[in-house]
Amino acid sequence: MVGLVDSLMGSFQECETLQRTMRCTAVVGLLVLVLLIPMASSEIGGRDAPNCLELNTNQLQNTITIGAGVCAKVNLGVLQPGDVYDISISIIDDAVDVLFFDQNQILTYDAGQSYRSQFNQIISTENALGGYNFHWKVPASINPKTYFMVLDNLAHDGDNGQGDQGGSTSQIGASVTKIEESFWTPFHDAIAVSSNEFVTLLSGDSLKLDAGTTIVVTAWALTGQADIYLQTRSMHDLYLTGDVGQLFVAGLDLQSVVDSDSDTWTVPEELDGEELLIIVDNTNTPVGGAVGDSDIRVTVRVELAPILQPIISASEAGVTTIGEAISMNANDSPNRIGQIATLSWDFDDTVDDNQDGIFTNDNQAQGFEVASSWAAIGNKVVTL
Repeated sequence: MVGLVDSLMGSFQECETLQRTMRCTAVVGLLVLVLLIPMASSEIGGRDAPNCLELNTNQLQNTITIGAGVCAKVNLGVLQPGDVYDISISIIDDAVDVLFFDQNQILTYDAGQSYRSQFNQIISTENALGGYNFHWKVPASINPKTYFMVLDNLAHDGDNGQGDQGGSTSQIGASVTKIEESFWTPFHDAIAVSSNEFVTLLSGDSLKLDAGTTIVVTAWALTGQADIYLQTRSMHDLYLTGDVGQLFVAGLDLQSVVDSDSDTWTVPEELDGEELLIIVDNTNTPVGGAVGDSDIRVTVRVELAPILQPIISASEAGVTTIGEAISMNANDSPNRIGQIATLSWDFDDTVDDNQDGIFTNDNQAQGFEVASSWAAIGNKVVTL
């Protein structure tokens, strides 16, 4: 550097001798740039890694303290895609950023790089203060992944100046519990809906149901006020066009959900096999619900209780002679969502093949289509 400065001084002296020539000006300008470039490079530098405390979920059962300028990375473990977890978080004294990452997304945060496009936008909350509860379905992936919850109480080099920037000490408690789902739960997850938008949760064949099927919809608000509606296809078409008419099924309409709410409804005969839809609405229609003027986040669970009512049909009007087989089937049984996986038939309530003392539970045939004959006359009771 000393030689470079001496060279620069010599160049200035040469300039005085040559009296402002264009060539001298170009040489001096080049040397000044050479001096400035290393200075600019040193200002850019590398970003600092946050060096978070590493915790597991058991350590959050009791309240922990996260000081200003500190972050904690909570290992949620290797989670199976499709599993659903109940997550509750309580934050007091000072806000923090609660951020969720998978094992790949967390790398940018750990390196101090810009992570804003990496964390789970739906269940993460920046400047979080107070209580939060939601249900989260582990995203689909080829292989299970490790997931992390970061409690950020610092000015991270990669947060672009957004979210909590530290400040004061926070007291935080949290629980992460796997939910055991009922078998027919076609939707159970947290979703986000922008202002003046809606999201369809279920439609098409997934919600063409047998008459007598019960639908239970439960919602837990996370941010804002949500409306959840059950619609027929014709109602949904009116909803899309903004025309006047009935826009939802009376009896299953959760409006302005700010905490939690639930509705139960049974499919009537006139809607047997008809397409139904369940939507989360964040608009100012239908009348009576929330106004849709801000983004919302909400957990929604849809559970079905299908009807189990096998129907037996028989050839020859159910009449046969000794030794002649009669064909029977249960093809007309309500089974639109596959609630009947297999059928077991008992052809005679006077016989106890398995000798368990019950005369109507012998597994004498299986399937939806069977045949049987009898060696003695009389009325035979067939049990399915």
